[in-house]
Amino acid sequence: MFPAMMKRLPLAALAFAATALTATAAPRLALIRVKEIYAGLPSTIELQEEIKRERGEIMQDPRAEELRKIIAELQELQARLSDKKNPPAEEVGRKLARTYEIKRQEAQTLQKDFESFRSEREKDINRKMVARMRASLDKIMETSRRIAAEQGYDLVLDGSGNSNTGAAFVLYSKDSPDLTDHVKAALQDKENAAAAPKTVTKKP
Repeated sequence: MFPAMMKRLPLAALAFAATALTATAAPRLALIRVKEIYAGLPSTIELQEEIKRERGEIMQDPRAEELRKIIAELQELQARLSDKKNPPAEEVGRKLARTYEIKRQEAQTLQKDFESFRSEREKDINRKMVARMRASLDKIMETSRRIAAEQGYDLVLDGSGNSNTGAAFVLYSKDSPDLTDHVKAALQDKENAAAAPKTVTKKP
């Protein structure tokens, strides 16, 4: 009975049904591995090296060097004061104890000063790191959207992203196209173009 009813449907109805099926078709989906793209960017590698260098410079600050020197002196004084096999004479012991106390107070003051300096530098470094990461991620998002639109995709998901619970955002995908390499290549071309020296033409 159902085939007979289909034969009696006018052509206009059949055309409408075909249009409706097309309109309700599943959207074209693609994946992009954002973490992998970000980690491979030359600007990311440069940022990591820069942050590592700046954090290393904190511990090379003159205050840190002086603090290490005083701590070494305190350890030596402590060893002499607590040497039971060869204890210092009474007067020498009192002098060593006074020197130890002076050095200890000096170390405390210097440590507070250095910790304040280190805290401010770490804040500056972290602010710069977050700003540069955000700029790189914005480039990745912009390039991903452009490539997805050019290739006719309706929806793009980050295949490497995690949800608020820490679980993977995309738990399963069957044969979903992956645009990661396309985005990598586009960003690489953009960074190479930005890094290339500009030629200045001299006027005759």
